[in-house]
Amino acid sequence: MSKALQRESDPARQPESAKKDSSPTVLDAASRAALNQQVANAVTKGLGYFGGGPVVESLVYILELEHSVDLNSLANNLDALRAALQKMFGGAAYVIEGKIAESLAKQLGVDPDGKKLDELVKILSNRIEEFIPAGNK
Repeated sequence: MSKALQRESDPARQPESAKKDSSPTVLDAASRAALNQQVANAVTKGLGYFGGGPVVESLVYILELEHSVDLNSLANNLDALRAALQKMFGGAAYVIEGKIAESLAKQLGVDPDGKKLDELVKILSNRIEEFIPAGNK
């Protein structure tokens, strides 16, 4: 391995920002709840692509009841959401996931282009303090 590659792969030589981004964020209960609430809001808005009110309620019901997707712990279980969307929508599941990602990006005030849902959840996790109501901090 070249010395340049050794330096890049050595965590001690990485800039602080790279070290910070690679380590998981430890969240307290209020932060986890806020994170999951924001992701659940994005899912609900993303499902709104199919229509409003009753349609979204029905889709959420199917996600929760038939596919065991818990909206209260979505941020840590995106794979279960993806699997459920795949079962529900087949090949179009990626469109719905894209709409969910767009909604989350809008909540965060970031450009959604090229960002996957996982990346946006990580950004949200790093900025979660902004989304916790003042009385819950």
